[in-house]
Amino acid sequence: MKLSFMLNEEGLLTGLRGGSRQKKEILTDLLNALYDGTELKNEGYTKDELLTALLIREREMTTGLGEGMAFPHIRLEKLTHAYTLVGICPEGADFQSLDQKPAQFFVLSIVPQDKANLLLLIRAAIVRFLSSQENRRAVLTAKTSLEVWTLLDKSGVAIDRNILARDIMRPQVGHIDTNATLRDAARILHKHHCDSLPLLDADGCFAGDISCYDIFSHGLPEFFANLHTISFVRNMDPFEKYFQGDRDIRLTDITIRRESPVIHPDATLMEIVFEIATRNKQILYVVDGNKKLLGNIDRFSIVDKILMGA
Repeated sequence: MKLSFMLNEEGLLTGLRGGSRQKKEILTDLLNALYDGTELKNEGYTKDELLTALLIREREMTTGLGEGMAFPHIRLEKLTHAYTLVGICPEGADFQSLDQKPAQFFVLSIVPQDKANLLLLIRAAIVRFLSSQENRRAVLTAKTSLEVWTLLDKSGVAIDRNILARDIMRPQVGHIDTNATLRDAARILHKHHCDSLPLLDADGCFAGDISCYDIFSHGLPEFFANLHTISFVRNMDPFEKYFQGDRDIRLTDITIRRESPVIHPDATLMEIVFEIATRNKQILYVVDGNKKLLGNIDRFSIVDKILMGA
């Protein structure tokens, strides 16, 4: 089904005001347009009830996914139909996005509890449409909802049934240069409070990843790998060598003896689950054929978006 068939002119809001306005104000404008312009007003929920539910969802975790896009949403048990509205905010608004950049495209979705999959399918279709910089520019400069709808219709973007890696990935926040030192890597990992980060070369291409495990492994004496107990060396400082200059060596001089957890943006949900569950990978870096890092998928993404429909 074409995306334009699901989003009629009433499901598009141009000229959404942003700037310094609070998240609650943005959500109120989006909800007013969706509530007043659709049958949502006949579903038995008041605007205040819906707004409260949306704000609670935002407190759990921001729906500002980055790259200028935010996807506020809720699932309701007694709802009979799915409702979606796309709001366009040319000036941008702070929506506490993961990449800390202003959001310009807001996709408000209110769907039945048992239609969680629909959230992802709608989101995927809109992301595909907005992946074109030409489409983005045209939408941001459109004066009317009809202009935006015409762009959607001409694009032919459809709501597919397959969920791909590009549909559920998150923007990658943080990376480490391949020319960084071991000390730099540890500092950046600490700054982002994460276990691993991708390595990017001078051209910005994905060149692997480095994890806390790699740093620990480099700091431990080689004979540790063959030990069954450390009782006789329990008072040894395994990181002693870090204070003897090793922490200033370059990452290019370190051999990482494992395969980086990479997956193609067109990988299916089944392939993603196989890599995470069967091969026990905690995170997957989404990398295209040109070695461009597009985002990441971790275990929480699967639980959050697929199992919980969040």
